[in-house]
Amino acid sequence: MTGAPDQRFRRGDRLLHKSEFDRAFEGGRKAFVRGLVVYVHDGAIGHPRIGLVTSRKFGNAVRRNRARRLLREAFRLEKGALPPLDIVALPQPGRFPDHRDLVRAVLVEAVARAARGRR
Repeated sequence: MTGAPDQRFRRGDRLLHKSEFDRAFEGGRKAFVRGLVVYVHDGAIGHPRIGLVTSRKFGNAVRRNRARRLLREAFRLEKGALPPLDIVALPQPGRFPDHRDLVRAVLVEAVARAARGRR
């Protein structure tokens, strides 16, 4: 299995510092697609990274954790097809899909829309 793409979700695939989140929020482009708000900012490291923000407004801890798991899984499976951007994803309460394939499609569409600069 030497030619298989790396589909693991590693520490280097995440936004870790407040300054990275702030840079995406303040200087990034924003897109909203079917229950997901995405901010993107040009990443300087050459591959996509993701940061997740789920507030208590989203629901209890079980719902917030499920949304984060679904987004991490979608990112892990699609990171080879995503542009090298820093992505901050905010699932919206009541509208965020609760199925893995739908979350993948929504994430890819939102990142593509934000990367084009379309609001």
